[in-house]
Amino acid sequence: MRTQELIVILLGILVVIALGGVLYLARSIILPFVVALFLAYLLDPIVRLLTRLRVPRPIAVCAALLTTFVFLALMGTLIYASAQSFAKEYPKYEPKLRLLIATVVTRLELAPPDWQMADLGKKLASATVAKALLASLGSFVAFLGNLLLIFLFMVFILLGQHRLPARIQRAFGPEQAQRILRVLEDITRQVQAYLGTKALISLVTGVLVNLVLTLLGVDFAILWGALAFTLNFIPHIGSPIAALPPVLLAILQFDTLVPAAWAAVSIAAINVVLGGLIEPRLMGWHLNLSPLLVILSLLFWGWLWGIPGMVLAVPIMATLKIICENLKPLRAVSLLMSGD
Repeated sequence: MRTQELIVILLGILVVIALGGVLYLARSIILPFVVALFLAYLLDPIVRLLTRLRVPRPIAVCAALLTTFVFLALMGTLIYASAQSFAKEYPKYEPKLRLLIATVVTRLELAPPDWQMADLGKKLASATVAKALLASLGSFVAFLGNLLLIFLFMVFILLGQHRLPARIQRAFGPEQAQRILRVLEDITRQVQAYLGTKALISLVTGVLVNLVLTLLGVDFAILWGALAFTLNFIPHIGSPIAALPPVLLAILQFDTLVPAAWAAVSIAAINVVLGGLIEPRLMGWHLNLSPLLVILSLLFWGWLWGIPGMVLAVPIMATLKIICENLKPLRAVSLLMSGD
């Protein structure tokens, strides 16, 4: 038995390595499919609601896809416009930024940076800002270039989703199909609850961060709200990272540290209340992923698929944990993935 168990473990390791190689080599196809699958989970309740209102399913799918496209287009336009505005306003912040870096370097006895503020200002002021931004976000732009493929996958997933139970019935017979469908329904319900709640909490977080920074007079409040919305999908480290740029900008923008302190306290309070109190109550349960597992998944999926992989890392791990919870042979894996 020990020899057989060792063989099984070694085969499992080989399968994981081979699967990682396949995910890396076929990322141009698998990544759009995974994104489309998660978006389809988010949009499926909308499609079901429209079909219950006797809207034909193809029209309901088109309406859901149009909503997604408009949202992504607005986000892209917002980020691009904010980047251009920051490039124009950078000379206003440069003197205080230079003084702040010099103070930090002196007090911590660090080596001065190789690059100069003036060089950064010239690059930002040049006409190649958009090219530099796109080059620095190469993997993300490549991901957006697959937007058409994502929408094609979403069309077929949403149009064929309601036929899945009948196909399972024909393939496995009544009794086994009923058990499979029960497990699939539990998995679908929990995944939709997680993704839907996370998207709602992230949206509210972004709106509140934008509102607070606008009231404090911090520049580019809309951009920081969009950043808070995006990074809120990454637990433990996403929200603190999203809070750093607006707080730093508030330090550079104002002559006193009071607005920066208010910004830091307000953003922290928003994240604690929404993420720590309201989110578990809305879901009715807590995902409870291990923080170490979250960090490792961010590193792994970020290495595998770049920036989109880091955004998708935690939803993928959450989905795997939910699947393991609903399958008896894999419940031990689910317990190992938990943070308790």
